[in-house]
Amino acid sequence: MKYLFHRQCLPIKSVTQVAQYLLGLSLGVIWLPLQGCLPSTTTPPPPTPTLTEERIDALEQPDSTSASPETKPLTISPELPIPVPVTKPWKIAYVLKTLNDPYWLRVGQAAQEIGKELSVQVQIVGPENPPNSEFVEEQIVLISNLLDQEDLDGIVVGPADSIRLVPIIEKAIATGIKVIALDTPVGSEEISTFVGFDNFLAGKSVGQWVVGRLGGSGNVLILEGPKHHDNAIERQRGFLAGLSTGKIRILASQSANWNLEEAQILTAQWLAQYPEIDAIMAANDNMALGAVAAIEAGNHTNILVSGFDGSEAGLAAIQAQQLEATIDQPPEEQSRIAMQLMIHQLENNTPLASEFILKNSQIINLKNSPPLTIKNKDQTK
Repeated sequence: MKYLFHRQCLPIKSVTQVAQYLLGLSLGVIWLPLQGCLPSTTTPPPPTPTLTEERIDALEQPDSTSASPETKPLTISPELPIPVPVTKPWKIAYVLKTLNDPYWLRVGQAAQEIGKELSVQVQIVGPENPPNSEFVEEQIVLISNLLDQEDLDGIVVGPADSIRLVPIIEKAIATGIKVIALDTPVGSEEISTFVGFDNFLAGKSVGQWVVGRLGGSGNVLILEGPKHHDNAIERQRGFLAGLSTGKIRILASQSANWNLEEAQILTAQWLAQYPEIDAIMAANDNMALGAVAAIEAGNHTNILVSGFDGSEAGLAAIQAQQLEATIDQPPEEQSRIAMQLMIHQLENNTPLASEFILKNSQIINLKNSPPLTIKNKDQTK
């Protein structure tokens, strides 16, 4: 019999905690860093003055406002339910947004690892090469095909569309299959729960960090995600809330659809249009790398670029001193939490909270960037 556990947010400080940890290792349990947290609020950004020599100096100085090299623990709200024993080899399918994106590959890899640890059957499916970030037709077909598997117990889905997936998801639920949404909400009250990331809190943290790096004021451009993606909307709200803590002038804010090439083209246009740019904030690492490419191609300097996701490509760019910062959105923890909650549902069939939100405002920069451990392609989510 195997169990699924999570650990508390606080570091191990007592003999009891050490004993519990060693016991967990001997049992082969899963430890996740979680704890509750409070939400943040937003205020609109005010207009600001133009570039000054002090702000140029701030960009050239070492990052005095960066996060400590000590990693901040992840938190979750609400707390996870009490772990339950895994009594049978449940069959669970993870329906990813795509199979060629590093973020989703990490989600799938974590699901397979925890499935092996718990003797749970895990099936990973997803579109191979969706034409765009909102392509949902293939996900609908994949879920429809999964319904033909009579022994399927649960589905964890990363929705490409929060609305258009509802009919097929509710059809699956009607057959007795448990469904949990991951990363992006689904517009249905029938699902077991939603596991996501507090994009607003993280976005606000990035905005505040940019304000600090610019010395309190400056001219900023924002590369947004798709206009109708909940993740993109919340990150944008967070960016604006963080920037509002300083005297920031937002020169322009436009979607590049998570895409590197679109971001590079758009940034090149902005560089020709605006003579004084202090920073470019991107809602994912892929768009940030597009901005970096445009800046380097145009031989521009003293422009801070921040990303979002903590992707392998983003971390590599930070270590190469091309990208200033990103924020970690840990897909492995989200995948494991979804599995824990799915096991809870299949074993107990008791109601869960409507959502479980990971909260992390840890800025990753050159001072605390972790060593590269895997090789991934560009981040597109």
